[in-house]
Amino acid sequence: MKFIKQKNILGVLISGLVILSFSAKAEINLPLSPINNSVVYESYLTTQTGDPNISPEAVEYNDVRPISKTKAVLLTMLVPGSGHFYMGQKGRGEVFMGAEAVAWAGFFAFRIYGNWREDDYIRYAEEHAGIDPEGKDDDFYGRLSFYDSREDYNTAGRLYNPGDPYYPDTPEYYWMWDSQTSREYYRDIRNSSQSSYRKATFMIGVAVANRIIAAIDVFRLAGKMNRQSQYGDTGKYNFHVDADMFSRDPGLTLTLSRRF
Repeated sequence: MKFIKQKNILGVLISGLVILSFSAKAEINLPLSPINNSVVYESYLTTQTGDPNISPEAVEYNDVRPISKTKAVLLTMLVPGSGHFYMGQKGRGEVFMGAEAVAWAGFFAFRIYGNWREDDYIRYAEEHAGIDPEGKDDDFYGRLSFYDSREDYNTAGRLYNPGDPYYPDTPEYYWMWDSQTSREYYRDIRNSSQSSYRKATFMIGVAVANRIIAAIDVFRLAGKMNRQSQYGDTGKYNFHVDADMFSRDPGLTLTLSRRF
């Protein structure tokens, strides 16, 4: 029974605050404290302005500065998640920063693996096709995948791709696979390397997309937080306290408002 009475009293208090929201600004004047506040006052001014000698009139207490959208977006484009940390949104910042770390870790992992497999297929072609790898481009290694020898490419291969160059009859461009199985195995190794490089490129796209999404999110969130700090949430009650404890006429102002 006692709990129900306390609950009713709380309901009356809340109803009274709601009524105040449509007018309403209540001001409570407090007497000067007998304690010497000079040390506290100087510390407060130093915290707010960095200068203990600045006049009280120059200090705006409880000033909520708007979040800089430009700064938040620039920080985000530099390091995704840093703009969210700047706004105090640690949870979101960790998500975007984690996604960035995963994207770049994946990029380097795929690049390293692709390089390993590239070394493997070049070395395998040296052993099983007798190539000279000096000065060879990627097109050369691609043709090794489909033609058993240089002569096979210069004859049959040229019928399918007449615009491709002939390889001269010199040792630098010689190759002859010792078996079709070796050539097919070589092609599998090379395909593995090429696939890894494509995945590395895809991870760059993931990193770029992460930056764009993070920048859009931080821009939208900064605007929302600025509106909330200035007006409060639409349709919700906003309770604000203004305290002026260091002037000659100290006071405390309580404001309850509602945005429509």
